[in-house]
Amino acid sequence: MAKCPDCDTEYPDDVEVCAKDGAPLGGTDRELPAGERVGEYDIESKLGEGGFGSVYRAVHPLIGKAAAIKVLGHRFSADREMVSRFIAEARAVNRIKHKNIIDIFSFGKLPDGRHYYVMELLDGVTLDQHMSKHGRVSVEEAIPILLGVARALDAAHAAGIVHRDLKPENIFLAHDEDGYSAKLLDFGIAKLFGDPTRQHQTRTGVPMGTPQYMSPEQCRGHNVDHRTDVYSFGVLVYRMLTGVLPFSADSAMDVMMLHVSGELPLASGRLPALGTAVDAALAHMLAKEPDKRPASVGAALEELAAAAREAGHDVSVPQARSLPPRGRDEALASAPTLPFLATPVAIMDSSSGDTLARATTASVGSTAAARSTGKRRALLAGLAAAAAVALVALLLSRPADSGRATAPSAPPASTPVTTQSAPAVAPALPSVQVASEVELVVESDPEKVEVFVGEKKLGVAPGPFKLPKSSEKVTLVLKASGYASRELEITPLADRVVSVRLDKGPRTGKPPPAGKKPEVEF
Repeated sequence: MAKCPDCDTEYPDDVEVCAKDGAPLGGTDRELPAGERVGEYDIESKLGEGGFGSVYRAVHPLIGKAAAIKVLGHRFSADREMVSRFIAEARAVNRIKHKNIIDIFSFGKLPDGRHYYVMELLDGVTLDQHMSKHGRVSVEEAIPILLGVARALDAAHAAGIVHRDLKPENIFLAHDEDGYSAKLLDFGIAKLFGDPTRQHQTRTGVPMGTPQYMSPEQCRGHNVDHRTDVYSFGVLVYRMLTGVLPFSADSAMDVMMLHVSGELPLASGRLPALGTAVDAALAHMLAKEPDKRPASVGAALEELAAAAREAGHDVSVPQARSLPPRGRDEALASAPTLPFLATPVAIMDSSSGDTLARATTASVGSTAAARSTGKRRALLAGLAAAAAVALVALLLSRPADSGRATAPSAPPASTPVTTQSAPAVAPALPSVQVASEVELVVESDPEKVEVFVGEKKLGVAPGPFKLPKSSEKVTLVLKASGYASRELEITPLADRVVSVRLDKGPRTGKPPPAGKKPEVEF
């Protein structure tokens, strides 16, 4: 049956126009050809397609501004509640107005009745796509990404909006002039508080979200507030650092039951290098009771960074730059260049239907990376020189017989003052530890698989195993009694978790048949 999106009258599938108000009833989702005008933009190409509709690349014909256009499918454009959520998504991001949230700046309706909105075009990949290719994310790499996510969520909460669907598919690693920054996507099921124009209402008792990342109260269908995003942030951190979810099961209902009453597996049990302090930080975020979690996502990130430092990781959460009031949220402080983002990346269509954007291929060359590194070195050298001059001036200005401690002088008026407390000894700039080795964890079926590199035995899975950090591929040989040996190629650029399954058969150390290459793990 076809339904009119305006009056909800139902018609047979072969009827195309509502007899009451002339509204299109929908049908097959026609693909928009290159050159077709949508609002003020001309379609250039299709970027991707998901469960709710399609995303196109477009350009403004007069000023040349590129944009992405998300078109809601006919089926959902005829659903009044879905259209209301589509509009609420655009309203939510414009109510927050934050640089770590994708910008939506136009809205409209196609002649065939499909709704669309126009948003910024992003270059990069989703966090989910990155982890599918590279495995888990090290603590040093994770903190700058999580910083952008935390600031976006705290800004949303300050505006009275709860995201409710935080997951790697909804975090975009976007290339910009400073390197890469995280962009939060998809406020399609966001809960808006105090919005009198909101038309759709969440039905009480109906769980909304992605089961693997839902808080206990979300799983129960209870009313939620910003603390549900703190819990989802904890699930996200757990998966990024370990490569696996804290709770998994055969059905969505079983996963939700684990969120409600299951015991949290220790992250350090999966990856000992994380340390017990990180376990405590994760347990705080993933507390079953909302009032036992950190007060904000930013506070949760600060706690995580402190725990990581206690475990020996060189990480910090940089403060935002001091800016004059502009009615905007504080700018994202420059984060270190991330090694895994210094190589070309390509966009793949996600199987998730509720992801907002699909971007074009982005490539960051080594020249840009070197230029960024040179700027940071020059800045560090300048800061060191300025500190030395200030120290000499202070010593020369102190009286020779001064043996008593004197009160420090007040800072000059031009010195930026921050209300956030700083650590006793803080680095001038956020730093990233450069490791000479990476850690490898092998999740195997069967268990206790022997892992070799050439003739050298690394040990028995899951490890962890230490490998020299290198951009060159390394071939692992995996052996177990009663199973056929298997070869796997990896590139040991960062700590990671790989999963492997051996087939039943005679154990052999023979090389693969002629013409057959080892499998490559991305």
